[in-house]
Amino acid sequence: MPDRFRPALLALSLALALPAWAAAPEDRPPESAAAAASAATPLLPMSWLRAGPGQAKPADGAVLAQWWQQFDDADLSALVREALARNTDLRVARSTLAQAQAARAATVAGARPQVGTSASASRNHSNNANSNQFQVGLSASWNPDLNGSQQAAIDAAGADVAVATQDLHATQVSLAAEVGLAYLGLRDAQARQRITQASLDSFEDSSQLVSWRVQAGLASGLDLDQARLSTEQTRASLPSLTTEVAQYESQLALLTGRSLQALQGSLAQVSAMPNTEPLVDRLAVGVPADLLRQRPDLRAAEASVAVQWSRRDQTRREGLPAFSLSGSAGLQALTLAGLGASGAGIASLAAAFSWQLFDGGQREALVAQQDAALDATRIQYEAVVLTALKDVEDSLVAVRGSRERVGTLRKAATAAQNVFDATRQRHQVGLIDTASLLEAQRNLLSTQTSLQSTQTELSQNLVQLYKALGGGWTPDGETAATAPSAKSTASSPVASR
Repeated sequence: MPDRFRPALLALSLALALPAWAAAPEDRPPESAAAAASAATPLLPMSWLRAGPGQAKPADGAVLAQWWQQFDDADLSALVREALARNTDLRVARSTLAQAQAARAATVAGARPQVGTSASASRNHSNNANSNQFQVGLSASWNPDLNGSQQAAIDAAGADVAVATQDLHATQVSLAAEVGLAYLGLRDAQARQRITQASLDSFEDSSQLVSWRVQAGLASGLDLDQARLSTEQTRASLPSLTTEVAQYESQLALLTGRSLQALQGSLAQVSAMPNTEPLVDRLAVGVPADLLRQRPDLRAAEASVAVQWSRRDQTRREGLPAFSLSGSAGLQALTLAGLGASGAGIASLAAAFSWQLFDGGQREALVAQQDAALDATRIQYEAVVLTALKDVEDSLVAVRGSRERVGTLRKAATAAQNVFDATRQRHQVGLIDTASLLEAQRNLLSTQTSLQSTQTELSQNLVQLYKALGGGWTPDGETAATAPSAKSTASSPVASR
């Protein structure tokens, strides 16, 4: 062995002979940081809904992945699919994920041996003499992960990828819910337009009837003014409904990344509101808290704990012994032809070992800083868990309340229709005055509008519940837009229609 290589090989032998504790992990979370965080704030099984007998199966992930399919509305399904494919926020989230994946790949590559090549030619002039030098060769370097800091950096980069992935899924969940809420709002505004237009036609008929009665001397001018007042008040509400429809259309165009004209051309002009009451009636009584683990924000919070733990581990390990190897081999000669001569070969090997024995407490302070950051991340995870539970509780309470109000308002609307029909018949034969007829018409319009708005509120609360449960993506990484239809694969009562 050449003598010039002996120091480097001696340093390598000393480094490999260091105690094994130098690279041993310190209080690594059991299995994953997610498990450690979950242990701090366990999700306990809960049941929130009360339903009829035989309906105790929980909603499953297949139903949640494509919850919009449960509404049986072709326009809604098409809008959600298009938004998941073209929405700008979702495309930004995909780019962010690609950036995190590339950063992890770069971190992994940086831990591997590095090999390069070089070639040089120089001409020197000194003391009226010229000399040339030519050199070609290969160089290599490697920093063995003696203290484990490189693996900790790789772990942190991998957790960053997990966070970006779950942020992408969270964007999918929010986007699907936004499209659903906007679409239901659009159909609600259109339905109230139709109700208001029908009431306007009825008020105009009443005004015409009162006008004839005034001409016949059977009614006063005050009756005619009252009829016209109700007619014009109803007519005045139509422009605001038209504006509301246009605003919802603009919102849907933005969410789906389309032009307003293209969106308007693709939607059915007249469409009944999706009937979501059967969905609520068949909604599972058992909603285990484990189902909340499908929520991407909860998964992202777990991954953030893993990120911070790995960064803390990396900071600690960087203070442990480090070792590096470098070497080169090549040819060197005064002429190009001389590069092929037997004595032109050159080689070098270098090994370096370092261990900072005293730094004035800097490393300890940095680790303490990372410990505090880790505690903050774990607390944030607990906050996300509590927020998830609150979201589900609030959505379930809202669904139950809307369901009860729909039943009550439906009875009120039937009674208001009966009162109006009877009042109109009596008014036609002169048994009651015009004010009573107009009051019955106004009550009918108000009750029908309230029923329509509450039915929409029920549907929107159901969408919010699906969102609170993390619906709109599949945990196996398959996008909700391309996943198998939940209606064909789900076995839960929610999917049985």
